[in-house]
Amino acid sequence: MASTTLAKAKKAKSGNKMPDEKPKLKKGEQARERIISVAEALFNKQGFDGASMRDIAAAAEMQPASMYYHFDSKEELLWAVWEKGGVELLNRVTDAIALKTDPWQRMETACIAHITGLLDWRRANQILFVMPPWHYPESIKSRVISLRDEYETIFTDLIEELPLRPKVDKRYLRLSLIGALSWSLFWFKKDRDTPASIAKQILVMLRTGVDKAD
Repeated sequence: MASTTLAKAKKAKSGNKMPDEKPKLKKGEQARERIISVAEALFNKQGFDGASMRDIAAAAEMQPASMYYHFDSKEELLWAVWEKGGVELLNRVTDAIALKTDPWQRMETACIAHITGLLDWRRANQILFVMPPWHYPESIKSRVISLRDEYETIFTDLIEELPLRPKVDKRYLRLSLIGALSWSLFWFKKDRDTPASIAKQILVMLRTGVDKAD
């Protein structure tokens, strides 16, 4: 389950390792991570349909048969790539807000981290928010939706902390906010915009509205 994966990721981050210390991977784990990394690059470059398991095996310098020891199908490999991206994005946001206490500062910081993560231009970080669910491969659709929903609980919880007017529909607020933040991928200009400027302007419009005051 996606929620189990994300829970494990959070638990691992709260362990006793030094901040820059990475756990040593066993040989099999190293091979699996290499496959995921190579697959992510090829899926980005060639698309899911354009990158075959043989292509990925060749780029990873492995025999095609060895790929299936780690992944039963290309769809399962795609899920591993997307899951990794989702966990990395979740960790980026939770790390960013960890030391913030003011509700609106926490929300602003989360929004900036969300946009920054998507603008890394790593498709695995973006896919949960730019591809509609009906385009997900059927065999992994429920897991991808669960992963996205688990990530969005960050914003659900942050919205619960905000001092909002009575009767504000918090679900619509969450969906509108995440949609606006994520769609910046399509109009972002690095010589004009920054993750911070986008997040701040979107939040200002949500907080104060755009109607001219009397």
